Amino acid sequence: MIFVINNLKYDTTKMELISIKCEYKYTGTMLNMTLRYSGKNVKIFKSLKNHWLLTYETDYKNCAVALSEEEAKKYLMHYDLEAYEKYFGELEEA
Repeated sequence: MIFVINNLKYDTTKMELISIKCEYKYTGTMLNMTLRYSGKNVKIFKSLKNHWLLTYETDYKNCAVALSEEEAKKYLMHYDLEAYEKYFGELEEA
């Protein structure tokens, strides 16, 4: 899939799939109420130029969010520690 975010083209077929274990919450409105929804099929990708992308599905469409490296680290540390340590190094034991 191709997404254009901040004048950059993110083509997930050319990016490295890093994780499928993350969760993502997004907001929507219904009857003038703001609601929080959980994205489905959440994935984190990394481009060859070190840009990070989180993709998810809603009931109606495929969506994407560009992530900074720090945001990607937070998602991976929380949801997929194995992927975090593969790309950013092992964490110190307690």
